[in-house]
Amino acid sequence: MAHFSIKEPDEVTDLKVKEVYDEILTELGFGIVPNIFKSMAINPDLLEANWKKFRATILKGDVPRTLKEMIGVAISQANNSPYALNVHLHGLSALGMSEEVLKTLVSDFAACPLPAREKAVITFGLKAATQPHDLTDADYQQLRSLGLDESEIFEIIGTADLFTSINRYTDAIALEIDSL
Repeated sequence: MAHFSIKEPDEVTDLKVKEVYDEILTELGFGIVPNIFKSMAINPDLLEANWKKFRATILKGDVPRTLKEMIGVAISQANNSPYALNVHLHGLSALGMSEEVLKTLVSDFAACPLPAREKAVITFGLKAATQPHDLTDADYQQLRSLGLDESEIFEIIGTADLFTSINRYTDAIALEIDSL
């Protein structure tokens, strides 16, 4: 059981929370408001700020959402964060990712049938999240040689930062996995 109450959409009376929930339902594409956001309803301003950061980082930009979600899988797996790992896997499934890719993504990344460019991006994102001081010029150059520009590399680091933060938050409150 989560250490914060989960506010279901039909329990919400705060107008800001209702507005954020409506945006999540419209824009996220899961057909639900995930527990992570429902757990933040206790503080409407913080809920709104976190939703805006999530939206700007994951739903916008030039790096495909599926690639960002795969970075989330790698980071959540490395952090042993079950909530986020399950949510990202569900997200990838909802976005049309094959079961084969999902299975090997978590069981044997080296054998995962992804293009080298996507594997390099995921590896970079994981390193940015787990070993940021070990990122080298060669790591950045590898992404540039695969055609990523400065803005896309910034998005990858922003994605790594967001998912690291989400892992810490969801684990700290023992957030229950959504009924998906």
